[in-house]
Parts: sequence; C-alpha cells; structure tokens
Amino acid sequence: MGSRGPPQKHPNSEVSTKSYNFTTTWEQNAPLSDQQQNAIISLSHAVSERPFPLNFLAQENASVQDNALSVTIEDTSFDDSGAIKTVMVNTNQFYKWFLDLESAMKSETEEKYQHYVSTLTERIQTCDDILQQVDDTLDLFNELQLQHQAVATKTKTLHDACDRLVQEKQRLIDFAEALRSKLNYFDELENVATNFYSPNMNVGNENFLPLLKRLDECISYVESNPQYAESSVYLLKFRQLQSRALGMMRSHVLAVLKGASSQVQEAIRGSGGDRASISEGVEASVIYVRFKAAASELKPLLEEIESRSSRKEYSQILVECHRLYCEQRLSLIRSIVQRRISEFSKKESLPSLTRSGCAYLIQVCQLEHQLFDHFFPASSKDVSSLSPLMDPLKLKRSAQGSSQSY
Repeated sequence: MGSRGPPQKHPNSEVSTKSYNFTTTWEQNAPLSDQQQNAIISLSHAVSERPFPLNFLAQENASVQDNALSVTIEDTSFDDSGAIKTVMVNTNQFYKWFLDLESAMKSETEEKYQHYVSTLTERIQTCDDILQQVDDTLDLFNELQLQHQAVATKTKTLHDACDRLVQEKQRLIDFAEALRSKLNYFDELENVATNFYSPNMNVGNENFLPLLKRLDECISYVESNPQYAESSVYLLKFRQLQSRALGMMRSHVLAVLKGASSQVQEAIRGSGGDRASISEGVEASVIYVRFKAAASELKPLLEEIESRSSRKEYSQILVECHRLYCEQRLSLIRSIVQRRISEFSKKESLPSLTRSGCAYLIQVCQLEHQLFDHFFPASSKDVSSLSPLMDPLKLKRSAQGSSQSY
C-alpha cells in the first residue's frame, strides 16, 4: 500500500473549529454573568419563535457551490406549511443574515418605542416652540412693562405739573378776587355818581338808601386804606356825593315836616277856625295824631340816620333834623300853649295858675316826647334833643306868670 497523504480536513470541521475558537476567546475575554446568560437564553427563546426575514425566504432553493457548507435552519414559528430552509455558503452571508435578522427584530420590537420616541420628540419640539413663544411673549411683556413705566412716569410728571398749574390758577383766581373786591369800592364811584345825579333819583326812591349804604362803605374803605394810589382823590369825590345825598335828605325831611304842619293847620282851620279856640280833645287828635300820620314816611329815613349817628356827617344831619322837627312843632303848638296859659291866668289866682299851667305844660311835654320818640326812637332818651321845642314854651309861660303876679 502506498503511503497516504496527510489527512484532509472537512470544511465543516474547519469552520466549526474557528467558530469554537472565536467563541472560546470571546468567553475568556468577556465573561458573562449569570444574569446576562439568563438574558441571552431568554432572547434566544424569543428569537427562535419569530419568522425569518423575507429576503431569506426568497433564497430557500438557491444552489450551493464550491463545496460550501450547507446549513439548514428550520423555523417552526410559522404555520404548519413546513420548515423554511436557508443555505449559507460562507460566514459573510451568515453575518449578513444575522445582521438582517437582528435589524428586523429591532425594527419590529422597537417600532412602538421608536414611534413613542418620535411622538415624544414632536411633543418636545412643540413644547420648545411653546417655550420660545412664552419667552417671546415675556420679552414683549417686559418691553410693555418698561413702556408702561415710562408712560406712568410721564403721566405722573404731567399730573404733578397739572396740579401745580391748578394751584397756580387757584392762587391767581384768589388774587384776582381779592383785587377785584378791593377795586370794587373804587369802581362804585361811577355807579353811585350816575345814580345820585340822575333826575329820577330822590330820597323816596327805593334805591336811595342802598346806594347811600354802599357809598358809606366805599368811604370807610378808602379812609382805612390811604396807601392806595389816588385814594385821596376818590375819597374827595365820595365825600362830595355824600354831601349831596345828605343835602337831599335834609331837604326831604324839611319838606315832609312842612307838609305835615300844613295839613295840621288846615285841619285846625277846618275844625274851628282859630287854633286857640279848639277843645283839648280835638287839639290832641289834630296836632299829634294827624301830624304823626302825615309825617310817617320819615320814620324809616330818620331811623337810618340814627343808626349811622356814630359817623360825624350823620351826627350833624341828625342834629339838623332835630332842629327842623322842633321848629315845625313849635310853630304848631306855640300859639295854642300861649292861649291856654292866658285862659288860666284870667280865671285863676297865681297858685292855681301855677298848678294848672305846670300840669298843662307837663301834659304837652309828655305828648311831645311821645311824638318825638315815634320819629327818633334812638334819640328820645336824650331830652336835650327837645330843648329847641321846650325852652321857648317854658320861657313864655314864665313871662306870663310874671305879668299875672303884677
């Protein structure tokens, strides 16, 4: 027998050896723990139950060349139609098949997770967009807040300026009012002068006393403020108007008193002809009652004069009115008193004449004082105001008493 050559190794044995060596080296370099091995076993069971990729099913009946290693893989995870066989000629095809199988497994097992990841990614992107919009909105709000603060600052500044202007306006208004109230006294000169020089103005006019009161106020104000420009000129003009008004009042009082005296005299003449021959009752009703009624229009004017008698001008005109009143009353009662005293002196002795004359004079004085109190209520307490009326009667009575004694 001839010698035999070296034994030929089977290709399958060589591949198996290489795979074993590779696996051994892998295990030595990277040993697995029990937990990892259990995971691999679980994974292998899961893989063995899943179908192969479709591209491997298409190669089921492919021919094998170059004495390649035939490997038959049965997959029992499909239906009862039979096993699926795939022929691999080299390790590259195995690794490719394994990678395709691994990719298919990953794509199938991780599809829902990939979908979930995709959904989460979209949601994250949406949240990022929302956050970006929120950031932009916050930036706009910050800018708006800054603008609002600027507007508020300007508004406050404007408000403060308006408040200052309002205060300044009010101060000017108060100043103008105060100035106007002071100038009104000077401006009244033209108004008062126009009214007093009017042909329709008289003491009986309803506007006379208010104008006179305003004139007195103007005079008092100008007198108390001599520091004002041209105050002396205005004071002089005001006093001229006052003198005119007082002259009108004196003339009016005198005219009314004379008119009342004339009415009393006419009444005396109509009742008995001679004033000395009328009875005492008729005398009282005519001389006092009739005179009071005829001169009643003087009462408001005389009271007004008395209320201002503290001023020198009105004090003088009041004394003048007293004198005029006493003169008119004396002209009425002098002859009557003389007649009564003469009658008493012819009928009675000196003591009786004295008593009767004094009683009569007291009665006359009381009646005259009552009448005087009617026209001059504030001055009636001062009996000296009736001196121009009473003194001539007393002197006349004394003269008649002396002649009777002789």
